[in-house]
Amino acid sequence: MTPAVIDARLLQLCDSAFPSGAFSHSFGLETAILEREVRDAAGVGAWIEAYLCRSVATFDARAIALFINDRASLFELEETLSASLFATDLRAATRRLARATLDAYDAMGIESDAIARYRSSLDAGNAHGHHALACALGYQTIGASALDACCAYLSSTAGMLAAAAARAVPLGQRDVGRLLWSLRAMIGAAAETAAAAQSVDDLTTSAIDCEIDAMRHSGLDGRMFAS
Repeated sequence: MTPAVIDARLLQLCDSAFPSGAFSHSFGLETAILEREVRDAAGVGAWIEAYLCRSVATFDARAIALFINDRASLFELEETLSASLFATDLRAATRRLARATLDAYDAMGIESDAIARYRSSLDAGNAHGHHALACALGYQTIGASALDACCAYLSSTAGMLAAAAARAVPLGQRDVGRLLWSLRAMIGAAAETAAAAQSVDDLTTSAIDCEIDAMRHSGLDGRMFAS
């Protein structure tokens, strides 16, 4: 596989428009908008940065790096990630996103024995299903480095959350563009740290406010998003 093909596939995998169904989820951001008055670009940016820096980068992205660097097995990471999810909405969301991501790989011709095994485990009920791990399988299959994979995952998560904010606040497209650009340096630094993870003991999460927002989401009246 030539580098040009790898780059093209990686660009598609990290695009916030990748058909995983992520557009229907806010991962607790909707709660913050409705209950904590996170109602402008600055507030949304602060929420997304906290979620990325203290949860996605230190937990999901590190899990991706551990898998790609062969420092932890997929199913060891599956157990660890499953034990960390408390919000019912998030447990359901990550399972749906994992399945949708694996289905999208079929359309792209991204195939491997590891992807097939994970799909079979989900179908048999032997695995919960985690979006980060489904993404890790795709990144590994196309030959992406741990650093590129972590950057791609963080970037697509930021794009997904910004798109949710555009509808829920709402924010204008210029505001969304400025918000995403303001996160670039942080995403690059967080990806480098995540890619250096050595073991499952390095997986941490401390975005407490964001986790509470996610747990409270199911009680919202007239919510726009599934999580």
